Amino acid sequence: MKKIWVVSLAALFLVSCIRQNVNTEAFFLESYSFDEVWEASIVAVNDIDFTIDSMDYEAGFISAESGPHIFQEGPPRLSIMIRESNGRVHVDCRFLQKDQLIDLFGIGRKTVRNFMSALNQNLSRRLGS
Repeated sequence: MKKIWVVSLAALFLVSCIRQNVNTEAFFLESYSFDEVWEASIVAVNDIDFTIDSMDYEAGFISAESGPHIFQEGPPRLSIMIRESNGRVHVDCRFLQKDQLIDLFGIGRKTVRNFMSALNQNLSRRLGS
């Protein structure tokens, strides 16, 4: 039984040394303008408890960070790029983890999904109002 624990802990240690630093997701929106997506993105960032630390409307860029998580040297960062082309708005969301050990609990994927979900909810509310 002790051997299994030792092997499990050794495997977990080796797996935790693998670096995973970016989770990303992107999609197109056809029913919304750049301005609507921009405003809904700002609200969505706040909805998922991130703090915007810089943004550039002209470039379509929003940068935000959260408090540090376990085993992290720096806070997780969220980077959002919004651009419009051919009547469609493209949203690209990236979750960056500085010196992050392996994302054992899927925080990066969950954060990106939570942002996209909050963005869709905010856009739906705008459409309803």
